[in-house]
Amino acid sequence: MKLRLLFLVLLVPGFIFRLSCQNTDSTAASQSGAKKLSSYNPKEEVTIDGKRYRVYNNWVNVGSGEGINSSLPWTQYVLDVDMHFHFGKQYLQLGTFLSGDRFLSFNNYNAHLCYGKRWESRTRNIYVCAGPSYSWGFPLVNGNYDVTMYKLYGVCAQAQYIFKHAYDLGLGITAFGDFNSRQTVYGLRLELYFSGAYRGEGRKKASWMK
Repeated sequence: MKLRLLFLVLLVPGFIFRLSCQNTDSTAASQSGAKKLSSYNPKEEVTIDGKRYRVYNNWVNVGSGEGINSSLPWTQYVLDVDMHFHFGKQYLQLGTFLSGDRFLSFNNYNAHLCYGKRWESRTRNIYVCAGPSYSWGFPLVNGNYDVTMYKLYGVCAQAQYIFKHAYDLGLGITAFGDFNSRQTVYGLRLELYFSGAYRGEGRKKASWMK
């Protein structure tokens, strides 16, 4: 089971990178079929089905899945929340994930701040990132979780692929890994995607223009 999950975790980022090399530009110009703009306009919008969406937008993903902790002999449940912010054309991820033997029974906690690359189109959102992390939790000792807490700095990396049901709503998958001197935690999660791109209904034409 561990080898199968590790294979998938290694395979998903490559699959995502290959897809990102296709037509996934994150500008309104590319989504409308026009030539890509090189300048940054923070208020740039695209209109889809009569609704306006901000091209440069923030988003949140919430997900759960299965992960492997190298210090444990079994797989664990994983729950995560990640917030993504843009500064110009640059994107940062601030998030946390929890892992444990079952839901609401966690022994490992993680917080991370990652810098990444985003590719967005009308139907998908792709994001690959990496950055520093901080983990704390309770080690397994003689079959029980010890009360002595460990606290460690490490490195976190993620690759996310979202299929968008609407421009600002979607469902997808994330391959993740966190690495420090004590343990490696990696796995796959199913993610819900919510962006703040929606700006309202499209501007209506005047009666004489109809």
